[in-house]
Amino acid sequence: MEEEKSILDLVFAKLGIEVYTYEYAEQLRDENLLLGAGDKIYNILPQAGFQEEVLLNEADVKVIGGNRGGGKSYVMELSPLYNIHIPLFSCHGFRKEEDDIRRGLWKTSKFIYTDVAVPKESEFQWTFPSGATSKYEHLQNEKEVDRRFRGAEMPEIIIDELPQITFETFFTLLASNRNTLGVKNQFTASCNPVSRKNWVYKFISWYIDEDTNMIIPERSGKIRYFYKFGKDISEIVWGNSKEEVYEKAQQQIDEIWNKDLEDGGGSKFDLINSFCFIEGSYAQNKIFRKKDPRYLGNLSQQGGRQSVKDIKGIWGDDEETEAIVTSAAYDEMFNNTYQTTGKRTAVADVALSGDDFVIGAFDGNHLFDVEVFTNVKSEQAKTLVQNFIDKNHIHEINFLYDATGIGHFMDSFSKSYSYTGNSASSDKEIWTNKRSECSERYATNIKEGRISVDRDLQKRRFGNMTFREHLESERSALKRKITTNGKYQIIQKSEMKQIIGRSPDFTDMMVMHEHFNTTKQVTRKGMEWLG
Repeated sequence: MEEEKSILDLVFAKLGIEVYTYEYAEQLRDENLLLGAGDKIYNILPQAGFQEEVLLNEADVKVIGGNRGGGKSYVMELSPLYNIHIPLFSCHGFRKEEDDIRRGLWKTSKFIYTDVAVPKESEFQWTFPSGATSKYEHLQNEKEVDRRFRGAEMPEIIIDELPQITFETFFTLLASNRNTLGVKNQFTASCNPVSRKNWVYKFISWYIDEDTNMIIPERSGKIRYFYKFGKDISEIVWGNSKEEVYEKAQQQIDEIWNKDLEDGGGSKFDLINSFCFIEGSYAQNKIFRKKDPRYLGNLSQQGGRQSVKDIKGIWGDDEETEAIVTSAAYDEMFNNTYQTTGKRTAVADVALSGDDFVIGAFDGNHLFDVEVFTNVKSEQAKTLVQNFIDKNHIHEINFLYDATGIGHFMDSFSKSYSYTGNSASSDKEIWTNKRSECSERYATNIKEGRISVDRDLQKRRFGNMTFREHLESERSALKRKITTNGKYQIIQKSEMKQIIGRSPDFTDMMVMHEHFNTTKQVTRKGMEWLG
């Protein structure tokens, strides 16, 4: 009994509340460090430093990370333990791809929940003795997020790899971060450094030093406040207090405020959220460092700029030395004079479900029209294409489609051209396949100012982003793979998906158009298609 009292904080004990002393917490941490690499950890608690700071921070919305190996996933899954005694409490964890859930959040959760909850592996769900749950779900089809979660009550939300989802999905989920249980809502998302083009960079830019591209130490962990009044990332008002935000956004807040809410103690300040970015630290993750002492060394073996980014936490680096097209070259393409020749062609990146069915119309190397379809049925595909090429006065002989996989549904276009990325290039000594050849030609033509995009088309929205934003967000996936035989080879589609979190369908359509520049073909100009 005497031993038990010594580990409890006496001040709280007088109030009938059992709270362990900090000295006892440190003792438990020391015990964890004595365990071997394969030993099970029974002392479940955050490590001092980053993990402890995350759990103590009271911001409504927290984004954590910035350094590899800081223990982001682990600390996010510790947070629900505060409320698992409440029967109706639920935590929802999200990741873009379902396969990544099994390798990430679900795997990590087993180290924490195995002895205190019952797993249901088929649904990635844990059920605690009280009936509280922790469940992990994917966000592969972001167009369905609003339908799936509108009206849902999710007291705690954790998102692994935030940059892989869109700005709109983030705020859709935030709207469901509510409860009637009397507990404080928790919303925590993890991330690694991203380029300036990514919305997450823009969202946390106040915390980033523009000279060093690193998190400003004095700002990490500092709570700020925001009010989002529009649909764009730029339509957010920020301040160091709710009063400052209200002063800046008074017109927008007053416009939607209902005075009747004041009778129940409501305030206009309730519309303003608190936010905090907390930088992770590999150095403070002592358990991980002991269990895998080679981690940092292996990370450094990537070589080049990527190693520095991962280890030091470099933000805003667009990997100009690795991507085959720079962001500056993309800007020039979007502002380029129209590269028209009078020869009209159309390209379709075919997809019947999951990915987008993207079809574009070109005049020379000038893209002037695009249509995007989702969940297309096989019997609809030909009709959609026929309507598109008819509308844009393009002859069937000038139509190109991706014949890989489900592209065979386009075979009925007997006069058109089919494209297979793995087919032979026009020069086997230079390019490993057609896809690599077209990718390099696309990059070269952008750099040399031979591609343009219609100004109005750039601003046209497809789903949650404009056409320009789609291309910009996919640019970082255009990377060349180093080969031993000296040939030019673009990285695999699966690797591209890992980089940007989805299939680069818009870029694929642009790359495929270069097929018209790799072979001699009969093309018809403008209205000649009517003949």
